[in-house]
Amino acid sequence: MSGLDVHLGADELVFEIGGGRYAAPAGVRRLARSIAGDPPDPADLTNAIGLVLDHLDDVDRELPMAAFAEGIRVIGPAARVVAEVEVGEPVTLPFELDPVALEDVFRTLATERAADRAHNPCLPDEWVHDVLGACCALVAVARRYRPPHLVVDG
Repeated sequence: MSGLDVHLGADELVFEIGGGRYAAPAGVRRLARSIAGDPPDPADLTNAIGLVLDHLDDVDRELPMAAFAEGIRVIGPAARVVAEVEVGEPVTLPFELDPVALEDVFRTLATERAADRAHNPCLPDEWVHDVLGACCALVAVARRYRPPHLVVDG
């Protein structure tokens, strides 16, 4: 059995396992664009997570091994930004992101106005809004597959 790789792109999420690949049109920037309000509208956040969960149904259908993955590796700058915001300082990769800590950072960022979010350590200015899309994608993956941790890499 192998691990599930999740590439967090701007416009799509790409899932790979055992030589199979599935691309979902729900990248972090695309998800972030669907989230309005300052602070973010809770319904928009729920819908963004729900959209990723809907695509995970497709992942499970197209890549049935995903449900049995030995681990989940999340790849891309979006994953690293979330990990660094959670820790409050730069992280060394690979980094194990605990799902409970992920939920905590998501709740914090999701309830802050953009001006307040911008003061989070290690959150670059260009990620102040897009980090919400990254959190929604990661939270959906963690809720679906319930891994002991997500390995942030690359």
